[in-house]
Amino acid sequence: MFETLFTILTRLEATCDCRFEEEDRHFDVTLCDFDGFDSDWCEVMREYEDEEMVDALFEVLDRAERTEGDFYVTYYFEDCSLELGFDSFDI
Repeated sequence: MFETLFTILTRLEATCDCRFEEEDRHFDVTLCDFDGFDSDWCEVMREYEDEEMVDALFEVLDRAERTEGDFYVTYYFEDCSLELGFDSFDI
């Protein structure tokens, strides 16, 4: 699963749809879903450049052996783990 996730995340990072770091087979991933504020200070959400690859990421995450967390969720697989967050969480 590590190689699959690495391939997906590398592609998403190339389109600026995510940022990630990997250390000791653990991915720390942030999906870039927030684009700032408009002139009325309303939040502007960002559309993903590669929605198919974002969908592919979630399909893989659905196969996790277990998960932990309610807001930032960590997905555990046999050979790696991934913690997922969104830019919009930090507003």
